[in-house]
Amino acid sequence: MKTTLTIPSGQLRPALPEDCDGIVSLLRDKEVRRFLCDDRIVARAEVEDMLAESARLDADGQGLWVIEGERNGLAGIVGLAPVSAEASVSPDMAGGIEPTIALAPTVHGRGLASEAMTAIIAHARSTLGLSHLVAAVDEPNAQSHRLMERSGFQVMGTAPGPAHALVLYELLLQPATDA
Repeated sequence: MKTTLTIPSGQLRPALPEDCDGIVSLLRDKEVRRFLCDDRIVARAEVEDMLAESARLDADGQGLWVIEGERNGLAGIVGLAPVSAEASVSPDMAGGIEPTIALAPTVHGRGLASEAMTAIIAHARSTLGLSHLVAAVDEPNAQSHRLMERSGFQVMGTAPGPAHALVLYELLLQPATDA
């Protein structure tokens, strides 16, 4: 079951159908959609489908969370989901679980992406018991590459993507230890 995760600057709470308008607005932002949506305007129906898929993944502790900063409100989204057949651009990605993150440009530079990724990685390791995560990042997306590196992901190759070459990452998750 997906639960609310606490981060230093706020919380990650499971995304709900009533978050649809905020997520549509986020994903239509020019800076956000540039890489995450291959610069395509996302239809409301697509976000409704994302939220329905998130609800289906809830039982597995996966899906989408809304990133809420200290001042409340939707600052972004973060998710964990199986890599789809369409997104399996490499055999290394097939069958993997991939984190996804999108932040409103108004909150860039505040550490929310790192906090959200740290919480999602901890959730994947301790709650879900996953052994690794995979990710594919558009080659020109410097911010996402820095986030992957700060989060401990290692480059495992490249692959062609729909709009840009993709850099493929993997993070091996060590079991949580009691200190």
